[in-house]
Amino acid sequence: MTNSTITKRTFITTLISVTYLLLTIFYYHIDKYLTGAVFIVLTLLIPATFIAIVVYTIIGLVQVFRERKNLTFKQCLPTIITFTTLTYTLFSPYRLDSERLESNIEIRACYEGTQNQATIKFRQDQSFELNWTGVFGYDKWWTGQWRKKGDTLFLKYDGKKVDQLGEKVIIRNGYLHPIGNSADTIKFRPMFYLGYCRGEN
Repeated sequence: MTNSTITKRTFITTLISVTYLLLTIFYYHIDKYLTGAVFIVLTLLIPATFIAIVVYTIIGLVQVFRERKNLTFKQCLPTIITFTTLTYTLFSPYRLDSERLESNIEIRACYEGTQNQATIKFRQDQSFELNWTGVFGYDKWWTGQWRKKGDTLFLKYDGKKVDQLGEKVIIRNGYLHPIGNSADTIKFRPMFYLGYCRGEN
């Protein structure tokens, strides 16, 4: 390969790898704050760049093997870049995630339906977020503020409230029970259980 070809391939593999890493690292915020065509394009870029990384890695490894007697570091650099990205993706026990920039989670709960799932996180800065996903690409977020009094959580939504949860819930027997005006009046059957999702459905 000529120097210009090596330089061009190094630039392309770097661009693809950096794009993939940034999209996966910041996907939490992409999913939470972006909608419409921008969200769709960025989401589709993740598998597209990953496939490109795999292809460039395979091509690079074949070329390294064929030219192993006369290799230079510059010739190996594009393959090193994609191989390192691929190794991180498939084998690294530590994942960079932009959610780490958020406040720590104090309480979390999960709902698992047959065709949908939701997680709610109550953070230490008194903010909460509810992410509901389902079939056919359904993906919606609700945010707001919360406070706790005894075993009761009071929710103030930034926008429209979630009917299945309401504005006041009581923690009872490992579930979040939506309640009416009285703590003894159960408004809906509990859907959210405390803790991580168990993958039971």
